[in-house]
Amino acid sequence: MGMAKKCIAPFLKSKFNFIEEEPYKMPDVPFILVCNHVTNLDMVWVALSVDKHLYFVSSEHVVRKGIGGKLVQKCFHPIVREKATVGLSTVVEMKKRLEAGYNVGLFAEGVRSADGLSNKIVPSSAAVIKKLGYTLVTFKLHGGFFTSPRWAKDIRKGEIRAEMVKIYTPEEIKNMSAEELDTAINSDICEDAYEYNKDKKIAFRSKKAAEGIEYELVVCPKCKKLATIHSKGERFFCDCGLKGMYNEYGLLSGEGFDFTTIPEWDRWQKGIIESFEVKDEEEVIVSHPDQIITEISKDHSERIVGEGTLVLKKDSVAVGDKVISFDEIRDCDIFYHGFLLISTKDKKYYEISNPKSKYPGYLYKLLIKKFSQK
Repeated sequence: MGMAKKCIAPFLKSKFNFIEEEPYKMPDVPFILVCNHVTNLDMVWVALSVDKHLYFVSSEHVVRKGIGGKLVQKCFHPIVREKATVGLSTVVEMKKRLEAGYNVGLFAEGVRSADGLSNKIVPSSAAVIKKLGYTLVTFKLHGGFFTSPRWAKDIRKGEIRAEMVKIYTPEEIKNMSAEELDTAINSDICEDAYEYNKDKKIAFRSKKAAEGIEYELVVCPKCKKLATIHSKGERFFCDCGLKGMYNEYGLLSGEGFDFTTIPEWDRWQKGIIESFEVKDEEEVIVSHPDQIITEISKDHSERIVGEGTLVLKKDSVAVGDKVISFDEIRDCDIFYHGFLLISTKDKKYYEISNPKSKYPGYLYKLLIKKFSQK
């Protein structure tokens, strides 16, 4: 991180308006730092806010993608895990670093917040931390969601701040059950971006404020159709007549809906999708053309295994001739604006993406979760 702090950090701090204060003094013993996850650069904000070096756990796709991935590898030497998987190898590598006297940073939610509310940490995280038995530091980032919404096409310059929440000694962790530790971590890192900004009223301005919001708002409340919303500038709309605006405080307004925040909309659309019924096994629920499905190997090499239209039915998801039954899926997640990552029970790992033809992967994730659980 030395080179990054000297060469890259000043540019990033200015671009994102990261408010850097005196670094927090960290324990003089190896520790695990757990932080909420709001931007693609959270490891930078944490590294700039503490006085000790950290090795971060990072999703595989981050280090695999382009120049940015190479920089992450060079500057942070992260512990790599596959998104949408539970990796024993990740835990083993964390233990090795800690036993060698190093510190580990973990974004235990596993995914960035999509609506400004923190996700629950991966259920096994607390049990792993308890078993490892090292000091735990909980940390929280403020302002990241509105600065860089997961669905957005640009950076909105408001401000990002870091806060150390609590330090737990190994003795304290030993005396807590895994369930108690899980509750404590979730409470410590919980961030409600809307609640935080209610009184501060920090503006996050952009001429493209709403662009990409269709990757998050995937059900139209006026016509109830899937993936029909589009965006331009500060506005979003549907062919049915719905019109909306996303302002500099992340608030929604418009015709055809009553929601004022993304979490309100998201709670509603999750309910709609959960009650969604499909009788015909062959019915195409949602589809998007011009997609590529790639199989990712353990060495991060890629092999295209299908090209064509992305199609989701009641029992499967497919790209071209490559079909993955929901019975085969162990887990799925998304990255970037919404590209799907799928891990299967036979330990294969797939990415469905085409940067030239984006699609609302969040919708596919919700539908896969719904139908695969049944």
